[in-house]
Amino acid sequence: MNKSAQFRQALATGPFKNSSGEGFSLIELVVVIGVLAILASIGISSFIGVKENAADALVKISMQNTFKECKLQIIRGQQIPTFTIMLGLHATNGYYKFYQGYIAYKGKDKGTTIGNCLGPLGSNRIGVKKVKGENVGGELWMDLDTGEKTESGGLTWQ
Repeated sequence: MNKSAQFRQALATGPFKNSSGEGFSLIELVVVIGVLAILASIGISSFIGVKENAADALVKISMQNTFKECKLQIIRGQQIPTFTIMLGLHATNGYYKFYQGYIAYKGKDKGTTIGNCLGPLGSNRIGVKKVKGENVGGELWMDLDTGEKTESGGLTWQ
């Protein structure tokens, strides 16, 4: 077979078909790649939502565990009850920022030692502020002595 006959046969069968004409055409491959791209974009957006929901749950559980840890140490009579810093917050992928404040006279927060359950004049509270995702600017707070929970900005404890 000469070169021109080989070229005509290659054009007739296409680059993705064998000599008997079996295989995929270029248009079929483009359609399949387009469908896969659409499915991938749907999957990625769903994954981001799941990741944010997991961060929300992790923050709430970490704060409740902190309260339980403080209560246990207060009941045991520890002189300076402390809690383990919420390392889980570092795994929230930047959705939350952690705060701890001393509940001072007239409800104003003063600085406190991170990890202490109680301040010089009473209990501390811990809180998180949402900095990314839905309800940006929302806050969750918990009093480490009473367990009182407060919420704002669309975030809820439920």
